[in-house]
Amino acid sequence: MKKDKTTIIFLDKNQHYAKPFQVKTFYVKHWKKFVTALFLTLCGLVGIIMHLVKAKAEMQLSNQKLALLLENHQKEVIQMDTSAIKKHYLAIDEKLKTINKYLKARGLKPMPANQGGTEDNELGSTEEIGTFYDEYLNRMIRLVGFTPMGYPHKGRISSTYGHRENPFTGENIESHKGLDIKGNYGEIVKTTANGTVKFASRRGGYGNCIIINHGNGFETYYGHLSKIVVRAGQKVNAGQIIGNIGSTGRSTGPHLHYEVHRNGKIVNPKTYLSLE
Repeated sequence: MKKDKTTIIFLDKNQHYAKPFQVKTFYVKHWKKFVTALFLTLCGLVGIIMHLVKAKAEMQLSNQKLALLLENHQKEVIQMDTSAIKKHYLAIDEKLKTINKYLKARGLKPMPANQGGTEDNELGSTEEIGTFYDEYLNRMIRLVGFTPMGYPHKGRISSTYGHRENPFTGENIESHKGLDIKGNYGEIVKTTANGTVKFASRRGGYGNCIIINHGNGFETYYGHLSKIVVRAGQKVNAGQIIGNIGSTGRSTGPHLHYEVHRNGKIVNPKTYLSLE
């Protein structure tokens, strides 16, 4: 029966024995089954440990392969980005060439181009290239901002630059230093570039006149005004209102007389009305 007990005594070589102890007879009769179960359990544990060790090794190898793939992919992306950057800056250079062409047509010194896409495949860092173009475009903005461009008043040109008949007598030929732009009395007049007001008062045949110095060899004249709304020494920005159409001075009716001076010489303002 399962409740029966067996006494177990362990003897040493001198026939001495320790204190006997009892176990259930069931365990003694079936000790082989228990040993077999213990052995199988140990084998299972060893198998699990070996499986875990193998899985860890495989995971480490997989991680190494993944890291290598990511590294190679990163190199490909960097190489692709470098190519894209070069293509992008080549496109910018082409546009800057076009702008320089318009500047050259106005007698302005072109700015150096071909900085983003030379024949050399070696490019600086993205930061270095970006910094160069940022400074380059800032210089371009300053150049364009302080160069007379566009109409001071959007109206019909009634008299061009050069020689013309005397508007008062219609007989003699006289030299006309600028453009006459028609307008209604009191319509606004704007400056065509950034600069500083050099003169803002009455000036002989110009009548009420404004002269703006643009700081790069250019000056612009605005004559026959009915009203002046700026003062000498004032800073003005391109497109800022500086006065109103009038007919003061040597004038036959309301209009704006507009002149462009470059390095002390009078030039044709029509050249600076558009980029074309």
